[in-house]
Amino acid sequence: MAHPLAPSPENSASHPQNGASAENVPASVSSNQPAFFETPRLRLRPWRDTDAPGPGQGPDSESLRFMPAGAQPGPDDFPAWLGRRRHDMKAGTDLHWCLADVTSDVMLGNIQVFRMGPVRGRFQGELGYWLRPGARGAGLIGEALKPVIAHALTPREHGGLGLLRLHAATDSENHASQSILRSAGFTQWGADHQAWRRSDGSLSDGTYFELLASKGQASDLGGLDIFMTALEPVTIEGQGIRLRRWRHSDAERVMQACADQRTQHWLGGSLPSPYTLKEAHYYIAGRSAEASEGKSLCWCVADADSDVCHGSVEVMDLRSALGTAGEIGYWAHPDARGRGVLSQAVRLAVRHAFIPRADGGLGRRRLRLNAADGNSASQHIARANGFVQVGRDRQGEPLGDGTFADLVRFDLLVDEWPVRE
Repeated sequence: MAHPLAPSPENSASHPQNGASAENVPASVSSNQPAFFETPRLRLRPWRDTDAPGPGQGPDSESLRFMPAGAQPGPDDFPAWLGRRRHDMKAGTDLHWCLADVTSDVMLGNIQVFRMGPVRGRFQGELGYWLRPGARGAGLIGEALKPVIAHALTPREHGGLGLLRLHAATDSENHASQSILRSAGFTQWGADHQAWRRSDGSLSDGTYFELLASKGQASDLGGLDIFMTALEPVTIEGQGIRLRRWRHSDAERVMQACADQRTQHWLGGSLPSPYTLKEAHYYIAGRSAEASEGKSLCWCVADADSDVCHGSVEVMDLRSALGTAGEIGYWAHPDARGRGVLSQAVRLAVRHAFIPRADGGLGRRRLRLNAADGNSASQHIARANGFVQVGRDRQGEPLGDGTFADLVRFDLLVDEWPVRE
């Protein structure tokens, strides 16, 4: 849920007669009607009178906490909400999509580009969105944002809105919304303090994001233009564990693990101290942002039954060696150590990294793994998964107590990887 400071003019583009399919609706329509899009799971279309939320589908505690009053309708105020959006839509400054299930066409939420100003001279707009209860946690907003952002930043002569800049604002404690924006390529440009009044009257801080049309999708690596593809951490099932995407509900376990004395000692050169819940939320948001830029792919290592976070495993530095290599990193929650959890998690991550891109993997040819001299548990995980020691950087690893240890370097080639099922 992203929203502005004041109650949002989330203008709803609605056409009660719209029953056309993706095949016969053009991508470009009149300036006061939203273009029609379909994704694997969603249909983005104008709002209809019949899209009223049912019982239990209106604003819940999360909506009321993070969104202005009236931004998300309930069953009773939906007609007035839709009427205001249609009125604002007619002015041509905003576009408003209903997010519907691609199979059932049932309403799931809303996405809008608003405050664009008159068509003549238009250059920027604000992004907002919400999902009804029951539709969250499945990555639907991220899926919907892809065609909307592309449409917004496409020049008008090519059927888009011709915007040069998209911006969004969200409550500083709405970590899920911030992760969505970062995954979509937005960068945070600012923040303010005690400037937002929530629906319960309390004050909170705001965070502000932007995405420019001029931001390139390619990185110049070694003189070659390599287009970086956003990555998604697919769920991988193992024996007693699963690798899944991070959630902000994992933050408490992240804080416990990263504030642990042993973790702070071996990873202290890269961890804040003290490590607070705020740092944990930043960590989770950062993993999503790194994946959206094709830099790394990180999983939460979770218990297969309880889904509780046991630790982290990551394939990092995916741009190295012209996109053919990567580095494995990991850490464990204290209560998950000594049970082989991370050894298995690394095995699953390595297997995914070596699977060809055409088959859904990362298509790596070589993986690296580094461990501090003296960290016998980490080195055991490396060797148990077939990694071979290839070198040592003397006094190359800063530790949490301010001293330095040798950095022991391992690697593994795809041809050396044994398939273990």
